[in-house]
Amino acid sequence: MAERIVTLCFLLGSSIYLFGAQQLTFGTIDSPKSGFLPNLAGLAGIVLAIVLLIVNRQCLSKPVKQDMVDWTKFIFVIIGLIVYITVLNIIGYLAAAFIFLLYLFKVADTGGWLVPVAMAGSCSVIFYLVFGYYLAVTLP
Repeated sequence: MAERIVTLCFLLGSSIYLFGAQQLTFGTIDSPKSGFLPNLAGLAGIVLAIVLLIVNRQCLSKPVKQDMVDWTKFIFVIIGLIVYITVLNIIGYLAAAFIFLLYLFKVADTGGWLVPVAMAGSCSVIFYLVFGYYLAVTLP
């Protein structure tokens, strides 16, 4: 029942958001205006909420075993995020992003060291190329 209430609230919020986004000009696919992405995001939220309502309706008959929540990983992620924000301007984007992503992969229990280092390195470089090089956004 709680899932249905949360999903209905999400549906209501997405509908209100889409209604507000209708005030912005949409443009076209070739020339998007300021309302293009907000309209798509609101529509995606409504579609996802409807899909969740359908899935929740089908899963009502199945009993769900709820496990105890382990908050330690969440706390470690928050601590890592605070450290990332703190050192971002000191050591720069590329190094801070690499260290933060490596930390997140290890907190998420990604096995070994080769895969997390490779994933953190490739993600950091790809983000840097996309935002720093291609889009010419100033990174710290």
